[in-house]
Amino acid sequence: MTEQEQSGVRPAEVEAHPSARVVGGVTPRSVVISLVVVFLCVFWIRQAELLSFTCQITESVPPIPALATLLLYAAIAPLLRRVAPRWMLTRAELGVVFVFVGIGTVMSAVGVTQAFLPYQTVPFYFQGSDNNFDQMCQHLPSWTGPRDPEVIRTFFEGVDVGGTPWRAWSGPLAWWLLFFVAFWVTATCIFVLFRAQWSERERLTYPLVSIPVRLIEERPAAGEVPLLRNRMMWLGFGVVLVFHVMNVLHVVNPSVAAPGPTYALGQFFTERPLDALSGISIWHRPELVGLGYLVPLDILFSVWFFFVLEQVAAVLGRAGGFDTAGYPFEITQGMGAYIAMSFFLVFMARRHLADVIRRAWSGTRGADDRTEALPYRTAVAGAAIGFAVVVGFAVRAGVAPWVALLFFGLLFAFQLTYCRIRCESGTPAIWVLPHTELRLFPFQMLGSDAFKVGGSFRTLSSLTSFYFLVHGGFFNQSTVYQMESFRLADELGIRKRQMVGVGVVAVAIGLVLAFWMFLWTYYSYGTNVLAGGSTSGTGGVRIAYCLQSWQQTSGQITLATTPERPRHVAALMGFSVTVGLLLARAVMLRSWLSPLGYIMATINGMQLWWSFLLAWIAKAAILRLGGVTLYRRMVPLFLGLALGQFFIGGVVWGTLAIFFRDISYVIWFT
Repeated sequence: MTEQEQSGVRPAEVEAHPSARVVGGVTPRSVVISLVVVFLCVFWIRQAELLSFTCQITESVPPIPALATLLLYAAIAPLLRRVAPRWMLTRAELGVVFVFVGIGTVMSAVGVTQAFLPYQTVPFYFQGSDNNFDQMCQHLPSWTGPRDPEVIRTFFEGVDVGGTPWRAWSGPLAWWLLFFVAFWVTATCIFVLFRAQWSERERLTYPLVSIPVRLIEERPAAGEVPLLRNRMMWLGFGVVLVFHVMNVLHVVNPSVAAPGPTYALGQFFTERPLDALSGISIWHRPELVGLGYLVPLDILFSVWFFFVLEQVAAVLGRAGGFDTAGYPFEITQGMGAYIAMSFFLVFMARRHLADVIRRAWSGTRGADDRTEALPYRTAVAGAAIGFAVVVGFAVRAGVAPWVALLFFGLLFAFQLTYCRIRCESGTPAIWVLPHTELRLFPFQMLGSDAFKVGGSFRTLSSLTSFYFLVHGGFFNQSTVYQMESFRLADELGIRKRQMVGVGVVAVAIGLVLAFWMFLWTYYSYGTNVLAGGSTSGTGGVRIAYCLQSWQQTSGQITLATTPERPRHVAALMGFSVTVGLLLARAVMLRSWLSPLGYIMATINGMQLWWSFLLAWIAKAAILRLGGVTLYRRMVPLFLGLALGQFFIGGVVWGTLAIFFRDISYVIWFT
C-alpha cells in the first residue's frame, strides 16, 4: 500500500502539478471577511480562555476558529446560493480565509501572546527576599517591557482608574512585533527551501490539509458524497456528541456515569516495581483517534509500541534498583532523536539545498522559481537575514552571542523536525514539539555555569525573557501552518506566493489585535484572577508557568547545576535509536518501526498512545477486511470524530461555557 493510500488523501489531492491553472484567493471580500472574523475570534478567545477558562480553543490543530469559519460558511452557503449567488466565495477565497483566520487567531493563543506578556512582567511583580528577581530585573533592558512599578502592579491587580497604560507598552511591543515577524519570515523561508524536496520528491501527503479541502470541495470524486452530507461523518459526529453530553451531565450530577477526559491506569500499580507505572493514563481524545486514521500504519504502531517499551524499561529500572527521578528520561531521549532527525532531513535534501544555494549565489533562476512560494534567492537571503535579526535581537537584549546562536539554532532545527512530523503523519498535537524540555536541555547537557557569561545574571536573566517560545508557548510550532498553506494552495489552485503574504500579514495583524485585546483585559480585571487565577495573588495557569520558569533560572544562578550524566546517556540513546531506525528503513522499506513514531512516543506518548492504538487497530482491520476501497469509505466516519470534537468541544462548549461558568468542565486540545 502506498503512503498516499494509507493517509486517506485521494490521488487528486496528492498530485498538484506546477503547471496547473492557478487563481488568486486574495480579493477585497476575502480580506474583509478575514479581518472581521479574526477580530470576533480574538474577542471569543478572551471570553473562553481568560474570563471563563473553560475551553482552550487556540490549542487545537487545525485551529478551531478557522474550522468554525468554514463550517459556518457551509451552513449559510445554500441560502446564499439562492438569495445572493454573487456573494458566494470561491474555493480559493475560502482557502485564504481559512489560512488567515487560523494564523491570525493563533497569535492570541495560550502559548503565544498569553505567555509572552506575563514573561515580561512576572519577575518585577514577584521579586522578593526569597529569590534573586530584583538582581535579575536589573539586567533586563527597558525597551523589552514596561518598568514603571505601578504599570507592573496594575497589570496583575487591575486598574481602578486611568485605563490601560498604552504609552508604557507601545515602544516595547513595537520591538517585539519586529522580532515575531522576523521569526516567522525566517521559518517561512526555511520551509520554502524544503518544500519541493518534501512535496515533489518524497511525496509527503500533508494529511491535515485534507480537512479544509474536504470541507470546501465543490465536486467530490465520482461516487463520493460531500463530507457534510455523508451519513458516516454524522455517525462519528454523534459519538462525540454523546461523549461530551455524558461528561457534562457527570459534572452536574456525579451519579451519572461518564468516561471523563482521562482514566488513570496507574491507580492499579501500587507495588514495587510496578509502581513505576503509577503515572500512566488513558486520554480520551476523539480528534486523535479520528485524525489518527489518516496517519500511516507504521507511525501509529511505533507510537504505542515505543511508549509501552519505555514503560517496560521504567519497570525494569525500578526492579534493578535504579530509582533516579525521571528514569528512563523519555523526553531527553526525544531531544536526542529530534537532533538526529534534524540532521537527517538536511542530509536527505542536501542535493536540492546545494542546488538552491548555488543558484541563489549565481542569480540563476529556473522554471521552479516562478512556481515556488518565494524565489529561491529570496528564500536563502530571507532565512539568513531573518535568523541574524532574531539572534541580534536576543544579543541586544543581553544574551551572549554563542548562547543566542545555540538557543535559536536548536529552536529552528526542532521546528523543522516538527514540521516534518505534521506534514508526514498529520498528528494533531502541539506538544509533539518538546517545548519545556528545550529550555532545560542545554543546562542538563552543559550545566548552568557554562551560561553565566558576563556575570551570573546577565545572559540567564535576558534569555529567560525569551522562554515564552519554549515554556508553555508555541509560536514556533504555529509556523508550520505556513508550510501547510503551501500545500493547500496547490490543492485549491491558489498562487503559493499569495500564501506567504497572507501568513506574514495575519501574524502582524493577529499580534496587534492580541496585544490590544489582552492588555485591555489584563488591566481591566487583573491578571491574577484570569485563566483560572484567584484573588490570592498567585495568578492563573500562565502566570504559574512563567513564575516557575523565572524561579528555575534563579536557582540556576544561585546553585550551580552540573551536567547530568544519565541524561547524556538518554540523549545519546535517543540519537542512536533514531539513526538505527533510519538505517533499518533504508534496508527494509516495509519496516513497521518509524523514527517519527519513536520521537512522538518519547515526547508525548502519554497523550497519544491510547488513541493511536485504537486508530491502528481500526485501520489495520479495515484494510485487512476491505482493502483500500473500504478504507476510503470509512474516512468520513473518522473525520466525523475529529470534526465533532472540534465543533462540540470547541465551538459549542467554548461558547456555551461562557454563560455557564459554574459547570467546571474544561476542554483542552493539547
